[in-house]
Order: sequence, then C-alpha cells, then structure tokens
Amino acid sequence: MTDSRPPAVLTILLWLALEAIAAWQVRTPEGASVLATWIRAVARPLTWSAQQINQLTTDLGLGTTDLRRVILDNRSLRLEIDGLAARNLLLEEDLAALREAAGLLGDGLEFAKGAIVARCTYRDIAAGTMEVRTEAAVYLPRDTPAVTAGGLVGRVLRSEGSRHWLQLITHGAAAAAVQSFDTSVQGLVVGTGGETVTVAYVPRQARLERGQVLITSGGDGIFPPGIAAATVIRVRETDDPFLEIGAAPTADLRNARVVVLLPLWSATSGGGTE
Repeated sequence: MTDSRPPAVLTILLWLALEAIAAWQVRTPEGASVLATWIRAVARPLTWSAQQINQLTTDLGLGTTDLRRVILDNRSLRLEIDGLAARNLLLEEDLAALREAAGLLGDGLEFAKGAIVARCTYRDIAAGTMEVRTEAAVYLPRDTPAVTAGGLVGRVLRSEGSRHWLQLITHGAAAAAVQSFDTSVQGLVVGTGGETVTVAYVPRQARLERGQVLITSGGDGIFPPGIAAATVIRVRETDDPFLEIGAAPTADLRNARVVVLLPLWSATSGGGTE
C-alpha cells in the first residue's frame, strides 16, 4: 500500500505561499502590505550588515595604507639614525685626530715651527706608503719629514695640492740615521718592506738591549734630531763587525690618524730650519 501523503517539503512550501498571499492581502493601519513590512524587516539587518562590511573593508584599506606609510617612515627613520650614527663616528674620529695633533704640537718639538697637520686618508703598510691630506693646498718639498704622536713616520715623496704621498720608514728603500738617548750608539734604521725595520752599522761592542728606543740623530740631513724612531726587539751577534738588530717603529703606522709635516726641515734646506 502506497503512501499518498504529499512530501513534507511541498507542504511547507505550500504553507509559505498561502501565508505570503494572505500577508499581501492584509494591510497595516498605514495602508502598507504586511508582506512588504516583513520583507523590509528582513532586509533591514541585511542592509545594515552590508554597510558595516563595506565600512570595515574601507577601514581595513585605510589601515593597510597607514601601516605601509608607518613602515616606510620607520625605514626612513632607521636610515637617518644610521646616517647620524655614522656621522657621529666620523666626528669622534675627527675629534680624536685633533686631540692627537694638538698633543703632538704641544710636545715642544724643536722643529715644530711651520708644522702642518695632515689627516691620514690611505695607507699601504705592505708597500710602505701613506697618503695624507692637508686642509688647504700647500706645496711640500720632497723629503719633508712626517712624524706622529708615537714618533717618526717617514718623508714626503710627492706633493700635489692638498694630497701628499709619504714613504714610510718601513719601506724597503727608507733609511734614517739614529742614535741612543746618550748618543753612545749610532746606527741607521733601514726599512725591510714589512712592518719592522733593521738597525745597521752598529758595532759589535755597542751596548744595546731589547726594548731600548732609538731616536733620530739628524745625521742624514732629512730628519731632525730627537724624534723617537724605533724600539729594539732583537739583538744578535754575528761574525760580521756589526750587530744584527731587529726593531719596530715607535709610531703606530697602521692606526695613525694624523701626521705632522715639517716643511721647514728638509734636505733642500741643508738639514736645518729655513
């Protein structure tokens, strides 16, 4: 026996249709259809939801734009901070260089008259060369001595405007006449092409010890006397009439910030002040 009852879904749909027809026919006191009132009641929250979603979408878009702007501003600020930090380091370096130069000139060097302060801009320790720059363009005679807080640096090889090139005392072709403080030991500091020097022509009977500082004697006519030049690091006797002596420059050639140039003491002036 078959079930002749209509399906529940059809029953519900038929009931909804009848309710809609009835609601369409029934009027409110204002004369509007009850069905229209129902439709408006259902549509109002949907419209409000759509408006809120649209506002949220707009706010998210504005927020994303603002966030991008904040990120870009943050990157800009970071770059500015990094730039300020770099400039601060340069200023600290300049201040340290000025203090070093002031201290060097205040040491009362006998030949400091006419001295010129120059900044070290490039150095090649292996090649035994250094480039320095003066604040203003100035001509420096060849062989103008260069010293720093630690002692002798070398001599000027070439001068062009505010740029000047030095031969360090460690250069393989460099040499400087030196002596002990009491003048009992005389010798010649000779560059090795590395970071050290040797002291040549010191007789075997000379009393020279490790750690002893040798100063320029002025006998070479290039460097003024009395400037610290090298510290003895090794003394060895040989069959030759001279000691084999290894030494290190007293000046910190690798880290020197400034040098003082002595143009009034040069080989062209005969080893004296002009």
